[in-house]
Amino acid sequence: MQDSREHILTTSMALFLQKSYRDVTMSEIVQKTGLSKGAFYHYFPGKEELFKEIVRMFMSNGEVDYTLFPTRSLFEFYRAYIDFLHRSMLKINRILVNSGSRTANFNFFLIMFEAVSRFPEFLKIEKEMHQKDVLAWTSMIAMARRNGEINSLSTDEEIADLFLYCTDGVFIRFINNDKPGAFQDFLLQSFNTIYTNLRT
Repeated sequence: MQDSREHILTTSMALFLQKSYRDVTMSEIVQKTGLSKGAFYHYFPGKEELFKEIVRMFMSNGEVDYTLFPTRSLFEFYRAYIDFLHRSMLKINRILVNSGSRTANFNFFLIMFEAVSRFPEFLKIEKEMHQKDVLAWTSMIAMARRNGEINSLSTDEEIADLFLYCTDGVFIRFINNDKPGAFQDFLLQSFNTIYTNLRT
């Protein structure tokens, strides 16, 4: 039963990666899965619910649990963050490859942008996730400042934004790269540069 549900999700994901939400039809999805209409609708009542489930799956893989990170130093914190992102990116890449996509690509962003613009609840979730990110980073940066690990005229929030926006930019830059380690290496290099400048 779980196998059929996952088969529907990966097959549908491949279609949504090739076309927009609007252009993918339910009959096309059902046909591609090879299931009967009855079997298909047992799992998903329609295209909207199916699309939302795919987006939720992507979002849950990218949600960071900061309670698992060390907080002794900003240096250890951001290295744990990069390790988490690397594992998350590998997981998403496996999902995309299993769906029939050769590798992660920019269409992944199109799915996310379409979800946020079409379904307001995803914009709300994304904003809440971002606020959680900012709060965790700001708290860690404030602690690093108090401990004398860093010294900067920038506010804690500005520094948090610097790390988070750097993450987004590097992710977009490497989304089409076949070497999963490239993202991790470049982000570490970028974070090390930011960190070095905060310490001077």
